[in-house]
Amino acid sequence: MAEENEIGGLHLAVDEESEKARELWKKYGVGIVAGVVLGIGGVVGVHGWRDYVDDRGESASTLYETMVAAVRSKDSGARTAAENLLADYPSTPYGVGAALMLARLELEGGNVGAAKAQLNWVLENTTEASFRHAATLRLARIALDEGDHDSARMLLEPSGDSFQSMYDELRGDILAHSGDRRAAQIAYDAALVALTGRSGVRDLLQVKRDRIATD
Repeated sequence: MAEENEIGGLHLAVDEESEKARELWKKYGVGIVAGVVLGIGGVVGVHGWRDYVDDRGESASTLYETMVAAVRSKDSGARTAAENLLADYPSTPYGVGAALMLARLELEGGNVGAAKAQLNWVLENTTEASFRHAATLRLARIALDEGDHDSARMLLEPSGDSFQSMYDELRGDILAHSGDRRAAQIAYDAALVALTGRSGVRDLLQVKRDRIATD
């Protein structure tokens, strides 16, 4: 479980860290920025993965680190590494992380349907909370971008954990796009209450909350 949380956290960090702050704010909002912060602990523990005693796990770990390095350097080999991970290690946390990475790459390429397929695969093939939250939030964001507010809203069941603020923030985005400014403000307030220990994210979320209150 600890290993899965580390990989899930690192994936959230790597998957978003190359986005410029302007694009984060425009497309994903405060919640994904929070995902970056949540991922810092995973980054710190990345070298600990090499202590994985199973040879197959060691190979998966090495390939995952190769994928991470390729993503950070914007190397086209990232897709190949992710596809190999998913094909060879689908039942491991590394394989699930690779599916999330492939979803990101598909979105960047404009292949929304393929991205949805990867995200739904994650939901169908893991019980690990961090991965499921990441997939759910991205599916909801895609639905919002497509104007399907009802589907986006249905995905956002209360998480009751460290992801709750991201759920509330995205719920606020959905309500704002639907024109329900008062309900959006309430959702952003809830996100602020659920958000702990991340001052930079809090400042951005406060700006969003104040903007919806004064528009």
